[in-house]
Amino acid sequence: MVGKALETLFIKIWVIIKLNLFFWLFSCCGLLILGVGPAFKTVNELFVRHEFHYKEITLKEGWSSFKQNLLRGNLLFYGLGIVLTILGYNLFLSVQIQGLLFLVIDFILVFGMIYALVTFQYTLLLDSYYEISLFNLIKLAVISTLSSFMNLLKIAIGISLILLITWKYKGLFLFGTFSMIQIWSFTATKSWRQTIDQRLEAYA
Repeated sequence: MVGKALETLFIKIWVIIKLNLFFWLFSCCGLLILGVGPAFKTVNELFVRHEFHYKEITLKEGWSSFKQNLLRGNLLFYGLGIVLTILGYNLFLSVQIQGLLFLVIDFILVFGMIYALVTFQYTLLLDSYYEISLFNLIKLAVISTLSSFMNLLKIAIGISLILLITWKYKGLFLFGTFSMIQIWSFTATKSWRQTIDQRLEAYA
C-alpha cells in the first residue's frame, strides 16, 4: 500500500518536472519572445490529453503541438500581456494618489489583473478541450470565470501559493512552477468543465 502510494507520488512529481522542462525547451525554441505563449498552451494540452500517464507525454507530440500553437498561443499570451500592462500602469498611477476613492480604484484594478490571469488559464484549458474560434473561446472563458467565484478564487489562491513557494525555493522555477500552475488550473476547474459537457450533450 505504501509502495503504491510512493510510486504514484513519484510519477506525479516526474510529470510535473517533465512538463516544466518541456515548457522551457519550447520557450527557448521560440527565443522566449515567440515561445512562452505557445509553450504554456502546449504544456496545458499535453496534460489535458494524458494527465499523469507519463509515458504518453512525449517530446515528439509536444513539438508537434508547439508548432501548431505558435500563432494562437502568442495571440492569447500577448493579449493577456496588453491587458496586464494597461491595468498595471493605471494601478501605478492610482497608488500615488491618496483618498478613499483611489483606494477603491486600486482594489478594482488589482482584481482586474487577477481576473485577467484566471481568464487566461481558462482560455488555455477550454482551447485544449473544444474546437472553437478565438472570439468564442474568449467569450466562453469570460463566462466561465464569472460562472463561479469559488473557482476563480481557487485558481487565484493556488497560483499565488505556487508563486510564493517558488519565491522561497527558486529551483521550482526551472523544475515545477509553470507545469504546477497548469495542473492546478486543470484540477480547480474540473466541475465547471463537466457542467459545460452536460450542457453540450443536452443541446446535441
